[in-house]
Amino acid sequence: MVARRSVRKRVSQALVISNAMTGESMGRIGNLSVDGMMLITTHEVPDGCLYQVQFQLRDAQQQTHRMEVGIQCLWSEAARTEHSFWIGCKIVDISEEQQQVLDAWVERATETV
Repeated sequence: MVARRSVRKRVSQALVISNAMTGESMGRIGNLSVDGMMLITTHEVPDGCLYQVQFQLRDAQQQTHRMEVGIQCLWSEAARTEHSFWIGCKIVDISEEQQQVLDAWVERATETV
């Protein structure tokens, strides 16, 4: 397993994440940092896989921002629940504007993982 470089914040509401190329749901985000995320999925993902994904984040004014980022899957392991997996990912591509939205969200989030 790869060590985290940034503090991850627990996601309090369900953040569904989907494959931006196919529209297929990939699961949900369990926690999020300025440079990575942990996904909760129903299938294992091989280490090293790259995906263009999309999800929505709300800012401090409750305005919704559609985020589209490139991620690389670093590790995958079975979760406690049957047919569930935890997938650790790093963000490898994000626009400057979306990085600012993500940075502000992480700054506001209170529960550290």
